[in-house]
Amino acid sequence: MLFLAFPAAFYLLIPVVAVELLAARRIMDITFTRKFVGVASANLVSTLAGWPLMWYIMMLLQMYVIPGGGEAYGLFTPLRAIASVTLQAAWLIPYEEELYWMVPTAAMVLMVPAFLVSVPIERIVLRFVWRQEPVPQRRHFVWRANLCSYALLIAIGCSWLVYSVVDHRRHPPRQLQTRPVEEKPDYIKQLEDWKP
Repeated sequence: MLFLAFPAAFYLLIPVVAVELLAARRIMDITFTRKFVGVASANLVSTLAGWPLMWYIMMLLQMYVIPGGGEAYGLFTPLRAIASVTLQAAWLIPYEEELYWMVPTAAMVLMVPAFLVSVPIERIVLRFVWRQEPVPQRRHFVWRANLCSYALLIAIGCSWLVYSVVDHRRHPPRQLQTRPVEEKPDYIKQLEDWKP
């Protein structure tokens, strides 16, 4: 999942920074330039460091802590399908026919640990960029800004999931059509039986 989510995270930096800048409007004693530098740098660091760190931790939990995390749970029942997407979100088992809904769902599941990693990383970055701001105000801002930006990311994930399901229903994957095996002509059989 990291290989799908990490490049998308860079594209999503623009709307995330915009949403968090809107959340920074309440901070009056910082100029817009310092707000932008703080928000952009905090989000860049949390994307570059937080996403791989979160994925690595989740993958280790999946492989070594969660029972059967490295094996396929199967999609036979709804409970197994939910377990496959939530408990194995970091490293999805490739159920080829079901990836259309599994990838967006796993991406949204990974938003929860990503949020928990992003908040402390962004607090640390803003401690250096916004030194003059009181600590409670910085903490409150990081919490509020990340709630807003992750709400946006979950909305984008839900839209992606709905689009994937509707598109899959509208354009189901084609099944390979096999032709019936034809009887070999007599001359081929004779050539196969011929021994020099």
